[in-house]
Parts: sequence; structure tokens; C-alpha cells
Amino acid sequence: MARAALGVARQLDLAAVSDAFARAAQEHAQADASFLYLYDSEQDTFHLRGGHLPPDDPRRKGIVTLDLAELRGGGAQPQSWTPTVTRAPEAIRRIGIEQILAVPLPGAGALLGMVLLSRDGGPPSPDGIDRVGRLVPELVPALFNALLVERYRELIIKDDQTDSFNRRYFDRFLSEEVYRAHRYGTSLSLIFLDMDNLKEINNRYGHAMGSKALREISRRLVNGIRGSDKLFRYGGDEFCVVLPETDLRGACDLSERLRRSLEGRQFLADDTPGMTLTASFGVAAYPDHARTSLGLIKCADKAMQKVKASGKNSIGISEAGDEVPQAAWGPR
Repeated sequence: MARAALGVARQLDLAAVSDAFARAAQEHAQADASFLYLYDSEQDTFHLRGGHLPPDDPRRKGIVTLDLAELRGGGAQPQSWTPTVTRAPEAIRRIGIEQILAVPLPGAGALLGMVLLSRDGGPPSPDGIDRVGRLVPELVPALFNALLVERYRELIIKDDQTDSFNRRYFDRFLSEEVYRAHRYGTSLSLIFLDMDNLKEINNRYGHAMGSKALREISRRLVNGIRGSDKLFRYGGDEFCVVLPETDLRGACDLSERLRRSLEGRQFLADDTPGMTLTASFGVAAYPDHARTSLGLIKCADKAMQKVKASGKNSIGISEAGDEVPQAAWGPR
């Protein structure tokens, strides 16, 4: 148990710590399935960060983000977060696991996440449950430290005006995701969007109101994507959304939801009579349209530019095998 705790503690990268944590819990419980979810308090959801399924396993697709509220226990304090044998969430049941051991992960008075373990579709044995109950408190400090390191890193890679990440991090992250998609044969999509009429706010109410509108735009976009997706401010009033493990259809569906979230409610309603803002979207997918990060950006940008030239407030899709895009989604 001490060796397992030391092996996890030696890591600082959050992904590495999450995987090592899940493997150690699975081994000590003598389980054959493990899932480590981290809690996102802003979206009130749990995101899969480690476990027994490899990144290219198709079973991951429906379980990347879950609402595990019913597994947290009855109270808001850490004392109430106890390991529980319970029925698996519906998404987990769809991959053949009916019962699980749910182990909450408390840290510094907050819920860090949850480990779900099963053996042959049911909970681990009583001995396995006991071992995990003694192991997890030894591993939680390493997970908490990795989360702190991740948050410090985010301070460096965040845009200084909005809730999105910055351009410097975008270039690195997209390149890493293209490599991962190539290695594991998974899907990857990119959304490129440009606000259609933000300059009207700047001209009418000044740049301070324009900056406030940008922050409101980014909040709506962040609230509309999964925890595994990332929003980046590409420059000015242009944004990009990187969608790991998402095919072209999924990216188009998300683009339409984001388009509606922007146009559906006026901006700056507390400070002005309110203004309707819209955006033009371009979508490209790996490997359908490009096999490099620069190629994806070029394809998505061209698809967006064609929408801008033909009516705005719509979605363009890059043509397969060709960098000349076609407008194909959403109303003009």
C-alpha cells in the first residue's frame, strides 16, 4: 500500500496521477474495472480522467462526462462522503456493469472526485472494499497536489480578458490532440467562430462595454461545451473550440447549440438596452479535412470566412479532402 501511494505521489501531471490512482485502486480492490472522475464545480459534473479503459476504447464515448450527484451521499461535508456499494449510473450500466463501489475523494473540505470500481459487473469483495478504504486516503494528497499544479498552469495559459484559454496554449494543445487522435485512431474536431457584430458595441458604447461583452460571450460558450473540450480566444473577437473524441456530426450539433446560445439572449442587458450578437462558425475534423493542426485551423477558418461572406450567423463545414469549404449548417 505504501509503495502504491509513493508511486502516485511521484507524479505531478494530473493525467498521470489520475491513471496511477485508478490503477492502484483497481489492483487493491482486485477489481476488473475502474473509473476515476474529477468534479467540475463550475459545471456541476464529473469528468473521466483515469481508469481501465484505454483512450481508443469506444466504450469511453458515452461515459466521459457524468452527473454523479446521486452517488455523493446525503450531505455537503466530507464526513458524509463514504464508500458505498450502489447501482451503477445508467451510462456505466450500458457497458455491462450493474453494481459498483463508489468511493468519494475529499480534499481540503471539497469533493475532488470519485472512484468507481467493479468486479465481474458487481462490486468488489468485502476484503477488496476494505483495502480500498485504507488505500484511498493515502492517495488523495497526491491527487490534490496535482490539481493545484494544474490550476497554477491554467493561470499561465488562460486569456487575461475572458474565461477562455490563450492563443499560445491553443497551438500546443491542438498539436497534442492531433497526435493523440493519430496514435489512438480517435476523432477530433475544431470549431472556429468569429463574432459578427461585436464592433457595434465598441462603436456605440465604448471598448469597456466591448470587453464586458467578450467575457459574457466566453462564459456562454464555456457553459455550452463539455469539460473535456477547450475554448480558446484566437484573437480579437475570434474563438476556437477543440473537441477531442468528437466526430464531424457531433461538432456540427455543438456548433448549432453554441450559435443559438449566442443569438438567443441579448448581451449587456444590465448596462444598455441590450444587443443581439451572432457569430459565424467553421468546422473541420481530423482526419476528414486535415491531418495536421495547421491544416485543421486553415480548413475551419476558411469555412467560417465563407459563412461571413454569405450572410453570417450560420455554420460552414470544410469539404472532405479539399481545403475549399462549403457552407452547410444552420439558417442564414
